[in-house]
Formats: sequence, C-alpha cells, structure tokens
Amino acid sequence: MTPLATLDPVLTVGLALVSALTALARAWIAHRTVVRKEVEHTERTRIAVTDTDSTDRAAVVRASAELEAAARPLPAGRRKTRSP
Repeated sequence: MTPLATLDPVLTVGLALVSALTALARAWIAHRTVVRKEVEHTERTRIAVTDTDSTDRAAVVRASAELEAAARPLPAGRRKTRSP
C-alpha cells in the first residue's frame, strides 16, 4: 500500500483541494501582477504624451520605453557585464 492510500479519504481530498486552491491563487496573483504592471505602463505613457505635439509623440514614447527597459531587471542568465 502506498502512504497516501493509508490516509483517511477525507484528509486526502482535503489535501488535494488545498493544493489546487493554492495553485489557483498563485496563478491569479501572477496574472493580476502582470495586468497591474501593464496598466501602470499605459498610464505612464499616456501622461508622457499628454500635451506633446503629434510630431514629438513617437520620440516621447520611444524614450519612455527605453527608460522602462533600463529600469527592468534582466533575468539571471542575461545580465550585462560592466566594462572597466
């Protein structure tokens, strides 16, 4: 007999339910984090282009994107090396 087979069936179902709910909560939090970051990015871009001429908007959006990209941490394997 496996160790889980010796457990009470209610306990086994409870553990499976808690595990599933934990995974669901983690996925929901990750999704909401991505959505919130996108909303903040959109709002910063909207504020940046407000009151700019239509000819300057592309440059403002490009500069804003460069600033945000520089502020975003790189994954561990893709870190830039510092030049001496």
